[in-house]
Amino acid sequence: MKDLIIRGGENIYPLEIEEFIQTHTDVLEAYAYGVPDERMGEEVGISIKLKENAKLNVEDIKTFCKGKVSVCPVL
Repeated sequence: MKDLIIRGGENIYPLEIEEFIQTHTDVLEAYAYGVPDERMGEEVGISIKLKENAKLNVEDIKTFCKGKVSVCPVL
């Protein structure tokens, strides 16, 4: 498990993203990781486990992240 994702020369710490996503009331767990990308080197991917009966989609997570974290994960 890597402690650092390098996206276009920017250092991104997966733990910070995981901790932020987990502040959403419908999220039980989150795991951020690097996804290979030809142009950027890596993009941020995230796997999310929702709480029971929670219903979130990709757009909900993107909206939650917008303006609060520097990168919007690839879901």
